[in-house]
Amino acid sequence: MFFSASAASIITPSFSPAINRAGWFIFSGCSNQDKEITISAASSLTEVVSTVVRNYEKVSNVKAKTIFGGSNHLAAQLRDGASVDVFITADSKLLEGLNFRKVIKDFTRNSLVVVKPLDFVDQNFEPKDLELEEKLIAICSEGVPCGNATKSRFGIVNADTYELNVKAVLARVSAAEVDLGIVYETDLKNEPKVVAAWPQEKTCPCVSYAVASKGKVGDDFVEFLDSKIAKRIFHEHGFPHE
Repeated sequence: MFFSASAASIITPSFSPAINRAGWFIFSGCSNQDKEITISAASSLTEVVSTVVRNYEKVSNVKAKTIFGGSNHLAAQLRDGASVDVFITADSKLLEGLNFRKVIKDFTRNSLVVVKPLDFVDQNFEPKDLELEEKLIAICSEGVPCGNATKSRFGIVNADTYELNVKAVLARVSAAEVDLGIVYETDLKNEPKVVAAWPQEKTCPCVSYAVASKGKVGDDFVEFLDSKIAKRIFHEHGFPHE
């Protein structure tokens, strides 16, 4: 699907990935043993990308460094000169002006859900509570992907704290510092210390992720994302990835 040898590697066999029937990559040549890859990804992808990366390291002999944070913050780092091989963002617009060779939009998606702390499992909440001053509510700041999606989905929320990424919102809810928080559906699935605040159907507007890469090392990782094992990992964490 997509596809640097250093100046010192003069006659090193080229690295060529192939996928076997089980969806695992088969790597030929030995040039990858000393290679490294840097991957920046939206904080909402922390668990799933970490799992994918561990599997990729096993089959590729490439050492991976992962950086997780708010998509806006990561994009700002890149504009300030930071260098990565792969960037997975919750907002494809943030890729504009960045020096990536390959871009896949709508790589996977996520939707929003209102959650409460597990400690509050016996407390009853309802949608109108998002408008009440007596409820402590955490949401993402407007301007970051989860904040923009929150405004589009719920309108004006009477929030008490505005966070720069969804993991910060999730941390406040899981620590029972607030009554309610708006996070991604995958956060609800993967964090045992929070539960849905009330029965909710999956509703858009959804957040659509984009993945971008540059150089052969980055392109090879993006190709691995299309393998059966990577797709299975994404599905296990609640992310659609066909």
